[in-house]
Amino acid sequence: MRGDRAVITVLVVIVTGLAAWVLWPRPAVRIDIAAGGIATVEGRPLPETLFVAARGRQTVIRVVNADTTRHALALFTAEPQSTIDYTISTPGTYGGACSTHPSGNLVYVVR
Repeated sequence: MRGDRAVITVLVVIVTGLAAWVLWPRPAVRIDIAAGGIATVEGRPLPETLFVAARGRQTVIRVVNADTTRHALALFTAEPQSTIDYTISTPGTYGGACSTHPSGNLVYVVR
């Protein structure tokens, strides 16, 4: 009987952990800003138009700023030495000024 309780407890912990892992929100895109202000997405330079796969009402864009200065990335502001998640609740096209692009513009297309 005592062994059965231990097995049930272990199973409950495992199932709870798996459920949390599956349901935990993950970013659809991660933008990294290196020291010196160079922004990349998956190791490639941040494009002027960034296409993001929508994830229902919880499309998360994570910005990791390892630089020592504040950066504006159209919709988002990244403070120095910070990691922040931004949630876009509605698919669409969003744009604005970007301090990391020569043209000064960045457009996010969430679809």
